[in-house]
Amino acid sequence: MSLVYKQPFIKVLREIDGIEQKYIEKNYHLYLYETKLVTPFQTFQLKAILDVSYRKTKTNSFGTLYLHTNQGVFPYTVRTDPEEFIDHIKKLQ
Repeated sequence: MSLVYKQPFIKVLREIDGIEQKYIEKNYHLYLYETKLVTPFQTFQLKAILDVSYRKTKTNSFGTLYLHTNQGVFPYTVRTDPEEFIDHIKKLQ
């Protein structure tokens, strides 16, 4: 099974050290294959994905990619427009 597309996303973690609060960005990827979508935390079969949507923030510095599945909705924070990623998913379905 070959990789069709990979979409970068970030996860912002809050860390508290004493009285100091830090926000740490971790970079990850969504890996799209012909029959499944693999995240660092879960794997979804393409037939379990009902829809994919994207919403920009007001500042346009990032947006949220929503993966609508039969297990619920999963949000992913992205810095780049995931239009090509969404197109690839819709073509495979």
